[in-house]
Amino acid sequence: MKQNRKFVMLTIAMIAVIVVLGGTTVSGYVQASKYKMNLNYNYQRAVMDLGDCVDNIENTLNKSVYANTPTQQNGLAAKLMRETSMAKAALSILPLENGTLSNVNKYISQVGDFSMALSSRISAGGKITEEEYASMKNLEQYAAKLKESLREVQPDFDAGPVDESFRQTADDFTDYPSLIYDGPFSDHIGQMKPRLLEGLAEVPQGNAQNNAAEFLGLTQDKLTHTQDNDGGLPMYNFEYGTIRVSVTKAGGVVCAMTDSREIGGMQLDETAAKAAAQNFLNAKGIRNMKESYYVINDGICTINYAYTQDYAVCYPDLVKVSVALDTGDIVEYNATGYIMNHHDRAKLEPKLSQDEAQKSVSPALTVESAGLALIPTPGLNEVLCYEFQCKGENDDRVLVYINASTGMEEQIFIMMQSDAGILVK
Repeated sequence: MKQNRKFVMLTIAMIAVIVVLGGTTVSGYVQASKYKMNLNYNYQRAVMDLGDCVDNIENTLNKSVYANTPTQQNGLAAKLMRETSMAKAALSILPLENGTLSNVNKYISQVGDFSMALSSRISAGGKITEEEYASMKNLEQYAAKLKESLREVQPDFDAGPVDESFRQTADDFTDYPSLIYDGPFSDHIGQMKPRLLEGLAEVPQGNAQNNAAEFLGLTQDKLTHTQDNDGGLPMYNFEYGTIRVSVTKAGGVVCAMTDSREIGGMQLDETAAKAAAQNFLNAKGIRNMKESYYVINDGICTINYAYTQDYAVCYPDLVKVSVALDTGDIVEYNATGYIMNHHDRAKLEPKLSQDEAQKSVSPALTVESAGLALIPTPGLNEVLCYEFQCKGENDDRVLVYINASTGMEEQIFIMMQSDAGILVK
């Protein structure tokens, strides 16, 4: 009997050891799988970041052709430096061997160095030559080529070496020419703080939940409190079915709402969507907003609105409203730009007339309309400008912002219009 009991106890002990060892093995496998998944995500993210940076490089080079003052030219050179730096960082993450994209890396480096050299000379009072403008156009063409090539790349990071996925991209740059350049240039921008919330106390989570419920037209008990956001704009987050809403901890202001429900077949056009969005803003008491640009994606029309003051469009104070084109429901609201930038401003008065400011617009552009606009600067300040809507080479639609006090170029955007809407870059 005792022997049987010992045998049973020994068997139980062995089973326990096996279970523990098995659990440890499973846990290790889970951790390894999680690590691999995170690594693959980082690789995929790097490919996307590289594509975005190249897109921005192409767009900035396009703008550079139209820049007509040292201030604007320097600003675009600084942006090229930032984008090329981020592109190189994305390239460094990818698990590539044998210098697969060495020519692409060379191109990105030379764009950055070329822009630094130009900036250094402009800062010293020099000018961009016709040959250098031609080089910009050449660089832009290669950026467009690289952008299209990267869109075709679909690497399988689970399969091991991914060099072959980038082979066509590498081949497209085998004949990339060298540039002569010299001199460094760098730029740094600090962290913004939400100006609308300055001086406001933090509200309890329950009060924020009440504000979220009122915004959605629900009772508080319908919402579930989820994980909060920290960082530069701390927020409480709540959910109701497919709806997620975020409320700032300071002041309890509804910052964003997203309804991730499935969108049905399109029944409405952009005109109906704009009417629905404007009705929504009116119902929420959000006044003095001017419709800016819109885009349609996946059955949703997203419209940008900017605050207006003294007949000027205040572009930093941005609100985005997205309308589902199956029912006209609001499926997204984002007031982050408005919360980060809106504050009591002095009267917005230009020192220059529109005709005086227009003299600073490049002769390569034909001005079609104009108005006042307050825009953010690279240094996170604001400047009152005249906004000139222009037509450029190859029917480019170009927005040029001329400082309403100094006549200097402050910003250039390229407008892109299609059946999906109007965007600026």
